[in-house]
Amino acid sequence: DAILFGDRCADPLYRRAVRVSMGHVLRVPFTTVPDWPVGLDILRRKGFRIIALTPNPAAVNLATAMTGERVALLLGAEGPGLTEEAMRAADVRARIPMTPGTDSLNVATAAAMAFYERVRTA
Repeated sequence: DAILFGDRCADPLYRRAVRVSMGHVLRVPFTTVPDWPVGLDILRRKGFRIIALTPNPAAVNLATAMTGERVALLLGAEGPGLTEEAMRAADVRARIPMTPGTDSLNVATAAAMAFYERVRTA
């Protein structure tokens, strides 16, 4: 329903972001979360379950994590992923099941799969 950015994220209204999203960035509500990731407590107080995506095999399966009426998904940058501080701010760490030997997915693909899983299980 909306996208929340940490204060170190790229500007979603950057000209290239608008172009490659074919203008869709202008159709999705967004804001910056103050005091990232501590500011996520605002979501928790509003009843959101905060799910941090990680390729860590110790994390629960994404389908298992998608419980509750309201969820917020945390996705990190491609490469480094989420910081440990952001992971600790989440209620649960979840992974997308992948073929053994596959390291990780790019952030756009991981987001698309997580959004689909949410719609499928809601």
